[in-house]
Amino acid sequence: MRTQQVAKANIDRHLKATNKNALMLAAVEPGSGRVRALAVNRVYKLDDPAKPQNRISSNPAKAKKKIRGTYPNTTNPLLTGGGDINGYQFGSTFKMFTMVAALERGYPLETTINTVSPYPSKYIVESGSPAACPGTNKYCPENAGRKGYGPMNMWAAFGQSINTYFVPLQERAGGANVVDAARKLGIQFRASNDAKFANDRGSADQWGAFTLGVSSATPLEMANAYATLAADGKYCEPIPVQEIVDQDNNKLDIANPRCEQRIKTEAARAAVDAARCPVGDRSSTSKCKGATAGRARDIVGKPIMGKSGTTDSAKTASLIVGTKQLMVAGIIADPDWAQTSTHFTHDEVNDAVWTTVRDAMKGKPSQQFTPPTGKIVEGDQRRIPDVKCKSVDDARSTLRNAGFEVFVDPVPVNSTCPAGTAAGTSPDGRTIKGGIVSIQVSNGKGAQQPGGPSNPGRGPGGGRPTVPPPRD
Repeated sequence: MRTQQVAKANIDRHLKATNKNALMLAAVEPGSGRVRALAVNRVYKLDDPAKPQNRISSNPAKAKKKIRGTYPNTTNPLLTGGGDINGYQFGSTFKMFTMVAALERGYPLETTINTVSPYPSKYIVESGSPAACPGTNKYCPENAGRKGYGPMNMWAAFGQSINTYFVPLQERAGGANVVDAARKLGIQFRASNDAKFANDRGSADQWGAFTLGVSSATPLEMANAYATLAADGKYCEPIPVQEIVDQDNNKLDIANPRCEQRIKTEAARAAVDAARCPVGDRSSTSKCKGATAGRARDIVGKPIMGKSGTTDSAKTASLIVGTKQLMVAGIIADPDWAQTSTHFTHDEVNDAVWTTVRDAMKGKPSQQFTPPTGKIVEGDQRRIPDVKCKSVDDARSTLRNAGFEVFVDPVPVNSTCPAGTAAGTSPDGRTIKGGIVSIQVSNGKGAQQPGGPSNPGRGPGGGRPTVPPPRD
């Protein structure tokens, strides 16, 4: 009951039941599936039609007809889904499913992708769509500020939530495989449009925006999905009770955990390692660069993993944070009108989530996540040839002949090499077989060690989807 109590208290500090917006928290115990909290700023009861307390719906179409909303009173399953409740868009928290699918298919955490913005993807959308590259029918996602961040690996891209890393990673892993990963982790795709894409592999393979979190899910589903990874890939069906006994006080099996291994253990551990970055923790290899919810680690005070998410036009804001013993997923949304005109910030949901984890874990021992090992971390490493002071064309040819994907960094760097020649590479030394190597061009203005400004994972984060979500 402690987790339930602190979750409700942390919600009530921010939003009253009379607020049309719902601040929702779900907490799950990894390895057992036991639901430790389901809390929201609502009163669980039917509104009395004779003396109604509920306000007029925030949905303009319903408001015109004087239809009342679901606040403060409701019996709708806002946190678990069912009936008319399909869930909510959790934004970039869905990037986890792309990462898991890629890791299970042999892409290591060190996989580097050049994060140009906008990124002209292979996905097809309607010509003239705001999601398309100008004058084409190609899906063209962007990072915040239309900014590219150069080569990045999974740790850095997940930590900074870089859209133009995860869309091409989804292309490599296969859209249908990414959707399958979400399904294995418990996402049910209740919304009709989501089910249409998810249940047809051809459609799933063309669902370019899936990785950015345009599909609906419930707080319970998301808490349990991340809890599955914290449990080394063991999925447990959510169980809302501790135990059930008969009239003779005999425990019944119906309340026992029902679990199965759904994600490869090393893939789950690798995903968790990257998921320590967004919440201000350290990966096992100290490869984190940037965080979208960096205060979480200091507030919780224990090893944690997680991810923040924001949808297009900030129509929802979400955060998932957890330890090996407890996973909490939170979201703020308008359950009565998904296309709300409200632009949510992360202030309320972030504070509610990380303080709930902190308060629920108070007095409990810290448990460290098991680090990934072997090739799933760094892959098959290859030496990068020394191209210092060569012409850019010669450097490019040398690197391509060594089997690397090459691009030229557009920002010159200080170097003792002649202006216009290669100052060096980023990364330098070694990198993954077939990985991206950036040629740094000298401006001829003095010494700088190459490998600095353009190291994979540089730069402040973006990561908000900038394309309209699909509508049912």
